[in-house]
Amino acid sequence: MQPVSEKEFKALITLLDDNDNEVYSHVSDKLFSLGVEGIPLLESAWETSENQVIQTRLEDLINKIQFSNVKDRLIKWIDKGGEDLLEGALLVSKFQYPDLDEFKVTQKVESISKNVWIELNPALSPLEEAHVINHVFFQLHGFFGHQTAQLDADLGYLNNLIDSKKGNSLSLSILYLILAQKNDLPIYGVNLPYHFIMAYSRKHLTDEELAANDQEKSVMFYINPLNKGIAFSRSEITHYLEQMKVKTHSKFFSPCNNLEIIKTLIYNQLSCYDQTGNTDKAHQLKELFDLFVSDEDITLESEEE
Repeated sequence: MQPVSEKEFKALITLLDDNDNEVYSHVSDKLFSLGVEGIPLLESAWETSENQVIQTRLEDLINKIQFSNVKDRLIKWIDKGGEDLLEGALLVSKFQYPDLDEFKVTQKVESISKNVWIELNPALSPLEEAHVINHVFFQLHGFFGHQTAQLDADLGYLNNLIDSKKGNSLSLSILYLILAQKNDLPIYGVNLPYHFIMAYSRKHLTDEELAANDQEKSVMFYINPLNKGIAFSRSEITHYLEQMKVKTHSKFFSPCNNLEIIKTLIYNQLSCYDQTGNTDKAHQLKELFDLFVSDEDITLESEEE
């Protein structure tokens, strides 16, 4: 945050409606440099101003600062290899809900994770371990999948899932995977066209193995988040791909890493806003999505809600 005096701040606010683009650009840049710490000042200025042009420009400026903060944090998260799936999911939620209390959401997740930990023990088989999470997740806490004909952005945000218990296949999987990771279980996401599932692996996979998207042989069984965590086999994925008329590819049977999961989440949210005509949010999410894109050609697949 670049400090400014109260007098200078008031002068900058007054100049926000200047018709000279050069003056406005300078004032906007100066106020933008206040960063997220300066948002309360900008909000207070919005509340006390009776000038509609100034109010509109303050709203745009606050949104720009908030988006820049999310983007900067997401860049750092990507640079760290997407170690913490919860952090990545929260950053996507912060895009839509900039005032989100991340600590409160984290505490709720930790509470659910503790419920899982209490019921786990070393004598359990992989299927029994998955059953423990299913019991805590779907029965004890009542999370459930909701399918709609139209894409619904609200279903993709982790904070909404925790509050409403209702999510799509990706948001349900993300929370399920966070619980698995916190309890050191080798459960990973699998990114299918228009659907997202999970896989229980025979071993813990390295970031390099997950990034390769070729660990199909490590999978013991798959988990369907939209059907209360029911376990199923490879043949059912093959049948699903045939129904969807999608060419079979090894990546549709292989676990993926946290970076792939959050990239998919961002693309799905982008698709929702694009479909409903909210081009501003769609363009911003495209900017976040592009942070993940390499020079290789990427086939974009959205999730069916």
